[in-house]
Amino acid sequence: MNEIERLKELLNYHILDTPKEEVFDDLAFLASVICDKPIALIGLLDKDRNWFKAKVGVDIVDSPRDISFCQYTLEKPDEVLVINDTTKDSRFQENPMVVGGPKIRFYAGAPLITPKGFVLGTICVFDTKPGQLNDDKIKSLKLLSRKVMNHFNSRKLLIEQQSKINYDAKYLRQITDYAPGVLFQFELSRSTFNFQFVSKGIKNLHKDIEPELIIKKPEAFLKYVYPSDRVLFQAELKKACLNQSSFEFEFRILNDKGEIQWYLAKGNPCYFNGQKNGWFGSFQNITQQLEYQRAMEQISFDISHILRSPVTNLLGLANLIENEKECLTDYKLREYSHYIQTVSLELDTFTRGLNTIYEQKKANFQKKSI
Repeated sequence: MNEIERLKELLNYHILDTPKEEVFDDLAFLASVICDKPIALIGLLDKDRNWFKAKVGVDIVDSPRDISFCQYTLEKPDEVLVINDTTKDSRFQENPMVVGGPKIRFYAGAPLITPKGFVLGTICVFDTKPGQLNDDKIKSLKLLSRKVMNHFNSRKLLIEQQSKINYDAKYLRQITDYAPGVLFQFELSRSTFNFQFVSKGIKNLHKDIEPELIIKKPEAFLKYVYPSDRVLFQAELKKACLNQSSFEFEFRILNDKGEIQWYLAKGNPCYFNGQKNGWFGSFQNITQQLEYQRAMEQISFDISHILRSPVTNLLGLANLIENEKECLTDYKLREYSHYIQTVSLELDTFTRGLNTIYEQKKANFQKKSI
């Protein structure tokens, strides 16, 4: 058996040096009773020791691996190793636990085999006098070894699942913490308002806001909401609570730089403990979008009002030329041409100005978003 891989497999079970567990103590007790032997152990073969997860009849934590009986089960992992009289077996005649100590004379151990075929250790029984095990007891010991491994495998699976859950939670937390805006989840009823989760993005609202504080004391968030928006903020949440509905509204916050920032709050209901009294959603800073919208509205206003005069003049000149085309003199053509040139220069100056304003605003938006 590949010892390096076997030890790696043992470590993957995360069971060495763990506290007592009743289920394994019970299985060791059953091994002692079924085999009618005073000592029973569930031992795991580490690199330099045989560590005991459960024990009956002795009070030791581990023993050196080089004097352990269980190490010989590695040679024949599919068999229950039975030593009827250790004093007549050359492998154990000089063993300290045979010559001295508890003076072990009988041993039987069933290997604990992983799904990959590695032997982690044994469930074994000892006696201080020679003895035997009949076929039924040997079979029972082997069945107990399978029970031990079933619990080991279930325990390992739970640890792996918990580790995966912790990893996924940490990964998801990193994603949410670096997501733009604020992601949240809270529980809301007529009498309570509790945040279950708030992403780190909430610190961007105001440098004094701490996610841990908001979770512990959610009403503290209201003091950062612009005074005249607090009533609206509370009213919208109350309405969502009463109707068990989604919400969407805008509110302002005065940040630590003294700037008013606009935020869009959006949330959808979800279930907590089987009841629809929770919401998840986000706060998104929409200040730039509103500024951009206002700028576009102003540009639209300028276009519709300032362009009206030169366009009207051009249309008027076009009508004059059309009506007088039969009697146009050179003087009239030069006069109309001068008017058209003047109006065209006005339009050109205005459109150039609009382009300059647009580029300036575009640069400001890009600078703010960096």
